[in-house]
Amino acid sequence: MKTITEAQRDIPVAGESDLLVIGGGLAGVAAAVAAARSGVSVTLLEKSCVLGGLATLGHVCVYLPIDDGIGHKIHGGLAEELMHVCSRYSYNTIPDCWKSGPARVDPSSPRYSATFNIPACILAIDEFMRDEHVNVVFDTAFCMPIMDGNTCRGVIVENKSGRTAYLARMIIDSTGDSDVLYRAGADCELRKNVVSHWTYEIDMDYIRNGSTSNDVLQNIRMRWFGLRPDVDNSGSDIPMLYGTTSEDVNEYLRISRSLALEYLKKNQRDGYAMLTLPFIPQFRMTRRLKGLKEMDLTAGVNVNSSIGCVVHSLEAPGAVYEFPYEALIDGRITNIAAAGRMVSAGGYGWEIMRCIPNCVLTGQASGTAAALAIRAGCTLQEVDIPALQNSLADTGVMIHMYDELRNNGNLPPIKRKSISTAPGAIQNSLSKH
Repeated sequence: MKTITEAQRDIPVAGESDLLVIGGGLAGVAAAVAAARSGVSVTLLEKSCVLGGLATLGHVCVYLPIDDGIGHKIHGGLAEELMHVCSRYSYNTIPDCWKSGPARVDPSSPRYSATFNIPACILAIDEFMRDEHVNVVFDTAFCMPIMDGNTCRGVIVENKSGRTAYLARMIIDSTGDSDVLYRAGADCELRKNVVSHWTYEIDMDYIRNGSTSNDVLQNIRMRWFGLRPDVDNSGSDIPMLYGTTSEDVNEYLRISRSLALEYLKKNQRDGYAMLTLPFIPQFRMTRRLKGLKEMDLTAGVNVNSSIGCVVHSLEAPGAVYEFPYEALIDGRITNIAAAGRMVSAGGYGWEIMRCIPNCVLTGQASGTAAALAIRAGCTLQEVDIPALQNSLADTGVMIHMYDELRNNGNLPPIKRKSISTAPGAIQNSLSKH
């Protein structure tokens, strides 16, 4: 590859804070809010002009279930709270039986999930971040970490002001692609993605020929272009892409928009309209951290360092697992934590952890851990895990499965010395915040 040499120059420092969060998807939002509530100063850097990531820019406006499909709430804390934030304005599809955030409902009840209006969600998250005193800097692209040995002192960015630096004591990588950790030298794994493109449409013929509902969601349909991840795509001419290079991103956009244009040409008529297009490529899993510990899906494993239970939201009933703190951090880099789909979970665990509620849990845990490390003056590897567990449990996070959940999964009871997580001990974050 041909190269040029960039002249040495002084880069102005645009800001300093206790914590920097790189990436404003829902995991990054949760990390920033959790840290701010813990009393540290937080700056969140977002490359677009909108928070929410795939949930907003990527049209994935379905907040997947936070229950197990048989009546047990699995996610409390910010994973539950953010569902209600996303649904605060416009229509609210959270089932009535779940709106007050109970620990249990009848097993035949609808799932604890929501479909939200994207513009309303964007405005609600903006309001949420202002209320929590998070400094959000939009239109700012991460370039490189500023490394001092194994410690990151801040990041170099590019925006309308040119090339500047932001400094912090702790960093959270919520880019979705492990961009910060990878460029800091962490060990990562790549996976190819299908080209899979969601958009929304309105068709007056469809409305006239049977839809008489006043429910706006009944009159807006989602259309899926490209490949589906739940079928065998081995015979397709559409390529699989890693999504971690400019070439892959541009190829994804070219293919997905060509498919949409081809459909539009075939269906051009009065009364039909595509309402919008996604404004980021809808990659699912690209590059993830291979951390100090991997999430283990082995039944019956006692994860003493669990920072919360996770559930595969697309299954009913959904299997429940305990997620370890060490899967948020690298074994060598002292002050960068992962949040979101790029945490240390390989194989089927990666599929589980890419779901919105699990991403938000990891964001809350990483933000809380970073705040604990800042206050203690220690590295992320030295964080007091029982203190982290207690801090998360105080917000409604279920740290360990209680025996009823284990029995549903045919797992034996586990005797622990850690905090109680029976339903009566789970505090509802909706009432606290």
